[in-house]
Amino acid sequence: MTSVEEIKANVAASVDGTQRAVSGIQQVADQLDEALTRLRLTAVGSFHPSIAAAVAQLEQARTRLDEAQTLARSAMDSADAYRMIV
Repeated sequence: MTSVEEIKANVAASVDGTQRAVSGIQQVADQLDEALTRLRLTAVGSFHPSIAAAVAQLEQARTRLDEAQTLARSAMDSADAYRMIV
C-alpha cells in the first residue's frame, strides 16, 4: 500500500510537471503571437481568403492554448488542494 507521504510526493511531482508544461505552453503562445503579428502586417490590404483563413486559424490555435493553460492551472490547484487534505 502506498503511504501518505508517497501520495503527496507523487501529487507534488505531477504539479511540478504540469507547471513545466504550462511554461512550455506560454512559450508556444508567445511564438504564435509573433507569427500572428507578422502575418497580419504582411496581409494588410490583402483580401485573399487564404490569408484570412491563416489568420483565423492561428487565432483559434492561440485561443486553444489559452484554454489549455487555464485547464492545466485549475488541475494544479485541484491537485494541491487534494495534497493538503491527504
